[in-house]
Amino acid sequence: MGKNGILDPGMILIKGGKIEKIGTNFDLSSGAQVIDLSGKRIIPGMISAASSLFLAGRDLVFPGDESPDTDILEGLNYFDDTIPEIVKQGVTAAYISPVSFRSVGGLGAVVKLAIKEGGGIEVLKEKAGLRVNVERMENKKTSNLLRLTQYQKIRDLFIQAKDYRKEWQDYERKLAEYQEAQKSLKDKPSQKEGEAKEKLKEPEKPKKDEGKEIILQVMDKKIPLRVEAHRPDAILNALRLGQEFGIKIILEKGEDWPKVLPQIKENAAGLLSNPLLDYQKYLMPGGIKGYAAGLLKARRDDFFYAGKGMSCESLAKEAGERWESLASAKVPFALIPPDNFPFSVRFLRFYASILMARGFAEEEALKAITSGPAEILGVSERVGSLEEGKDADLVVLEGEPLNSLSKVFLVFINGIKVWESKNEKN
Repeated sequence: MGKNGILDPGMILIKGGKIEKIGTNFDLSSGAQVIDLSGKRIIPGMISAASSLFLAGRDLVFPGDESPDTDILEGLNYFDDTIPEIVKQGVTAAYISPVSFRSVGGLGAVVKLAIKEGGGIEVLKEKAGLRVNVERMENKKTSNLLRLTQYQKIRDLFIQAKDYRKEWQDYERKLAEYQEAQKSLKDKPSQKEGEAKEKLKEPEKPKKDEGKEIILQVMDKKIPLRVEAHRPDAILNALRLGQEFGIKIILEKGEDWPKVLPQIKENAAGLLSNPLLDYQKYLMPGGIKGYAAGLLKARRDDFFYAGKGMSCESLAKEAGERWESLASAKVPFALIPPDNFPFSVRFLRFYASILMARGFAEEEALKAITSGPAEILGVSERVGSLEEGKDADLVVLEGEPLNSLSKVFLVFINGIKVWESKNEKN
């Protein structure tokens, strides 16, 4: 058993919500509750590296104000009815992302998917990422110029933050000089002391700007920068933004990553994507609904960006080769849902099985929904793998983890059983 993977066979001792011990045969203290899971498989609780959980429907379509200091934790619906449906599929934690319609979405957070009595959730990491979008579409259309304009808009925010920092540094320097001059006057009084005091003027204090403060924390590598980009030019713009300001971005979606994989490997902290992602869907008749309802019936001319003249077999082979190249490149990677629908999070195992079909080894595909997202999100010290000392977030399966026919039998969060299949009504 690898730490990212499957426990079969073995024993796990849970105490105080943590994994205290893992092994194949060890003595248990008297009074310990024993759960016999013979014939089952145990994996870490799955983690979605992006989601729109706990958000009201209007939050998914209404752009609202754009500000880096908009904190997703301040506007969550803790009574979201979708959460139990997500948990029973084995997803125990998720990054909650601000809506993607904004140039600057705001601050996301990583949370456990266990609702506390009376509302509320356990936050694994607040300010877990600042999300920006360098490829915003207008009326389902985009262009090189629109994407460049969007990039420049985001870049200007960082330049303004640098100027803001310099303004404060200048103020602090002048304030120190002013205070030193005042002290000198007290230590060396003279007949012209009153005249000297009149010449001394305390520097004016700049106004605090919370949005710029957040940008500075990103530049200081205290908050990760998540950038949504799709096409090669937008991806390169996103990487260039990170290079200019000395940070490694987390690339989100990035459907055309195969064309710039070497640059991503060198300059990105991670890639969050999905084999089902396709920005073409927004440009088909009916938008995303038309895509979901009848992709196979669409004419090739309906696609904004497609390999004309290629057979289905050729397209499938090319897709497999692309994802195999990602697996061999060892780029930090995590799967995300292919859309903003909250329910899509429950299909993480299905997305991982598609990765296997595209050339990923089972362990690597499973890693993309467990330890991979935990590492990219900065919460791997607590979740994402079966290791002693980590939170007892576990999923018990009736068969192989990435077999779509394998049902989830039990789900534990912090060592507490939060779902059991026998409770499911047939």
